[in-house]
Amino acid sequence: MRRIYAARRELFAHKGIRVAGCDATFYLWSEAPDGQTAEAFAACLLENGVMVAPGSFFGECGEGYFRLALVPTMEECQRAVAILEEVL
Repeated sequence: MRRIYAARRELFAHKGIRVAGCDATFYLWSEAPDGQTAEAFAACLLENGVMVAPGSFFGECGEGYFRLALVPTMEECQRAVAILEEVL
């Protein structure tokens, strides 16, 4: 399972998504793009088919970040990366 989650994490990390936090989880934390709140970015992604949680949902320390789960299939993660690239 660790290899699977590592592969998914690498998929996102190599696409210019700035990853924050630890590798020992199946969540990926990332900074919202410059000039956007995490809430606005999460709403934009949702409109395009990718669901993430704004970091503020998890308290003050999450401000400016969004969290996505690495639990979908590799194909679904690849699709999410493609959408992220379009949105970014």
